Amino acid sequence: MSSLEKNSIFLSLFRLNKKRRGVFKAQNKRALENELKKIKQSLHIKERALKTLAKSNKALVTADNEQDLLERICQIIVETGGYRLAWIGYAKRDKKKTVRPVAQAGYNDGYLDTIEITWSNTKQGQGPTGKAIRTGKPSIMKNIVSDTRYAPWRKQALKRGYASSIAIPLKDNGKSFGTLNIYAAEPDSFKNEEINLLKELANDLAYGIVSLRNRALQKKSNRELKQTLKKLRGALGGTIQVVESIIEERDPYTAGHQQRVTDLARSIAKEMGLSGDQIDTIRMAGPLHDIGKIAVPSEILSKPTQLTKIEFELIKQHPNVGYEILKNVDFPWPVAETVLQHHERLDGSGYPNGLKNGQILMEARVLAVADVVEAMSSHRPYRAGLGIGKALEEIKKNKGVLYEPEAVNACVKLITEKGYEFKTK
Repeated sequence: MSSLEKNSIFLSLFRLNKKRRGVFKAQNKRALENELKKIKQSLHIKERALKTLAKSNKALVTADNEQDLLERICQIIVETGGYRLAWIGYAKRDKKKTVRPVAQAGYNDGYLDTIEITWSNTKQGQGPTGKAIRTGKPSIMKNIVSDTRYAPWRKQALKRGYASSIAIPLKDNGKSFGTLNIYAAEPDSFKNEEINLLKELANDLAYGIVSLRNRALQKKSNRELKQTLKKLRGALGGTIQVVESIIEERDPYTAGHQQRVTDLARSIAKEMGLSGDQIDTIRMAGPLHDIGKIAVPSEILSKPTQLTKIEFELIKQHPNVGYEILKNVDFPWPVAETVLQHHERLDGSGYPNGLKNGQILMEARVLAVADVVEAMSSHRPYRAGLGIGKALEEIKKNKGVLYEPEAVNACVKLITEKGYEFKTK
């Protein structure tokens, strides 16, 4: 072979290699561009999914109504995620195991009204929604056009531009109670990272739904409890009024005494800043504090002269009798004990048990001050009323000896500074 022929062959090979390098370079460039495009698409999908999740979590935190939450989540998925349709369905426990759409956003055009959705293990229940509810796992329809499972709904879906979809179960304690359904305009739209983020969104949504339901149930229970307590208080109040009437029928000279004592005692307790439970104790014990007088002969109760020592000893038994009557009543407050102690005195000179200072309930100490002031102010069969002035002198003189100092101070302040007056019956 001549040198000329060798040079010609070498030149041809060089040109061929150059051409190949050019083709290879172009192929590499296209491959790189495609790879970059895929990365950008992946980042875009992940970014929109993250934004959707963030906005959805914000909606979960601020939601105070289940229906508003469902509608807001669907709206966020469509507006932020860029999907064609989002809807939420709840699984009914009826015979057909139907799925009831409860919220939606995006392009629907009556789609949910035209299709029958069920989670039964039938041909009609093989779609993403039914499968997600039955299995408790996300169900993805990559291509609505070609997937045979979507045959019952394909025609209506394609008319509205749905190309792929995903159904993610909403679960409580491991059991599916509904699904979050999302539709895209492109086939195979849902990738692994996006699916994981949408699963997280669905889990957060399910937690939010259950929390709102529990909160609503708690509010309902509280309302019902308040109504029940109101009825019970009304019934108890009516019973107390009947008891009062019986006592006053036997002792007409003390008509209204118990209610006037109760009203003053409650006012004293509030002035002292006692707790709600202590005030409720006084509210219940006040009208019943003389219930034990039902065991005292009416001749003694209405006797127009001073009582004998024996008669007074009988009267002194009424706190014990009252306690025996009330001790088995399941009050939420120490009503029976307050009735038992309302004639006790700080120095131990009271009755029936001669208790001292801290041995006496605060409610009983307050009731004692109100009882003394009302009794001295009012008429009795054996004497005329002594007046409010004399009554205040008595409790001030024996403050800290017989009567609770704070209760005395509060009582004096109410009457002399705040214009408190006994209510007439």
